[in-house]
Amino acid sequence: MIEAKSLTHRYGSDEALHAVNFSVQEGEFVAIVGESGSGKTTLLSILSTLLTPTQGSVEIIGNDTKRIKKIDNFRRKNIGFIFQFHYLINYLTVYENITLAIDKKNRAGVQTLLEELGIESLRERYPYEISGGQRQRVAIARALANHPKVIFADEPTGNLDSKNSRNVFALLKKIAERDHITVVVVTHDLQQAKNADTIYEMNDGHISNYN
Repeated sequence: MIEAKSLTHRYGSDEALHAVNFSVQEGEFVAIVGESGSGKTTLLSILSTLLTPTQGSVEIIGNDTKRIKKIDNFRRKNIGFIFQFHYLINYLTVYENITLAIDKKNRAGVQTLLEELGIESLRERYPYEISGGQRQRVAIARALANHPKVIFADEPTGNLDSKNSRNVFALLKKIAERDHITVVVVTHDLQQAKNADTIYEMNDGHISNYN
């Protein structure tokens, strides 16, 4: 599903990643942990096609990311993104935020998605009218709406309390297991990372299995 080879990335003279090799199987739920500045967000950005590495290669869903010509179309069809901040548009309703960028053929399934995530009653409300935990569920619904093959989540519980953090990780685990969607999440929360099938640790631009 995802295969990264010898990834190195530099910001000027600072090396954020050093010859990282990394792979994820289809349907696997992977967590990447590490201190701030360890390189985990840089790695996620490269894996998810948002950043081009200084050196090395990434193959995702059978495609070399450097050779994908219509990258925006590829992302829309194959990748879902969840971030620490939900990036919902305040003047759009919950339903409008979810459906803004999805294919028309997938709109029929949005109501079911709302029900599964327990936010069906919020359909016509605006982001500023709902809680942080509810907004993050809306962000998850938006990530799932186009039926992606892989979800990348960067600190998805960074702004949530412990209860909502547990709920979000439980949802991600359920999604990976039930729908066979590959999930790669970066988190500082080691306790919640233990929900993942595999945990990797980043340290000074290097990656290793967490022990």
